[in-house]
Amino acid sequence: MKTRAAVFWGPGRPFTIEELDVREPRPDEVVVRMVAVGICGTDLHSVKGEFMRPTPSVLGHEGAGIVEEVGAEVSGLVPGDEVVLSWAPSCGECADCRRGRPAACTRLHAAIGAGTLVDGTTGLSLNGETVYRGTATGCLAERVVVTSKVALPVAGVPLRDAALLGCAALTGVGAVLFAARVAPGSSVLVVGGGGVGQFVVQGARIAGASVVVAVDPVEPRRAQALALGATLVVGPDELDAALAEVAPEGVDHSFDAVGDPSTTATALQLTRSGGCAVIVGLPATGARLDLEPAQFIRREKWLTGTMYGSEDPAVALPVLLDHVRAGRLKLAPLVGPSYPLAEINEAIEASLAGSAGRVLVTP
Repeated sequence: MKTRAAVFWGPGRPFTIEELDVREPRPDEVVVRMVAVGICGTDLHSVKGEFMRPTPSVLGHEGAGIVEEVGAEVSGLVPGDEVVLSWAPSCGECADCRRGRPAACTRLHAAIGAGTLVDGTTGLSLNGETVYRGTATGCLAERVVVTSKVALPVAGVPLRDAALLGCAALTGVGAVLFAARVAPGSSVLVVGGGGVGQFVVQGARIAGASVVVAVDPVEPRRAQALALGATLVVGPDELDAALAEVAPEGVDHSFDAVGDPSTTATALQLTRSGGCAVIVGLPATGARLDLEPAQFIRREKWLTGTMYGSEDPAVALPVLLDHVRAGRLKLAPLVGPSYPLAEINEAIEASLAGSAGRVLVTP
């Protein structure tokens, strides 16, 4: 089997469109024709050289498409099914998977670092040479072959919108509902108004938070956050004064949707005594936190992280779909400009420039 794909050759080098050889699907695998793929911050870390992983590779892990073929052992999926891809299938064997936390799977994270699928292979090649997969998925392509555990049914939601459920929505909304378990009436601070941050804002609204403050330097992102449920939006220079008005003792929950050590420190600093700060965004490789112990001792704060919303995607996705169908979780307003696969470099540049909506590639 062959497919056209956007191939990443390394930081500072343009993507090229290549025709790759793809391994034929195994009995437990499916072929998915991609319809929409979101450009995620994880992809941009590789583009900027902040994650060093094997190349050449096919990036992309936030996508939706249509099942074209299923292996003999696959149940629950048939050709024609509309699916969203989950980059965290459970290996079912490690301690984290047995606890229902496949996003923390040790085999998965080893595979991500090695640029492979969980089974240690890539199934992709160019002129006989291995092509690697970004985030154990590699869906910036016309077609992908993945295990059936990766393809989750998503009927009834336009696939351009559904792509966002594959990473940004599960991560952002999940951080609120499953990791922090924000209670009604809580006060929330969201640091960063990109794709994930916009879903944290929505998660806080869905959870019933009474105060939702979003901070971002980009004005269109602030406007978007306000439309999605933030009660107050500010630029970084306005944050301290704004919180002094609406949460003078600090917020109950803060979410760092950026992942930089400086934004994590801000989130923790502005959390009240006994409150919880959650790191949602991924930092660059090698980043370190410099924290004041008194924040934890005298003020009894909590600092934690969340990976992919701290819930099994197969469990979390139906919950999110219920919110989408009920009109509580908005997807369409978060969709930004779309580019065909041949314009992958333009799509990357638009995402790096800070598009207010999620940049999509439509293979």
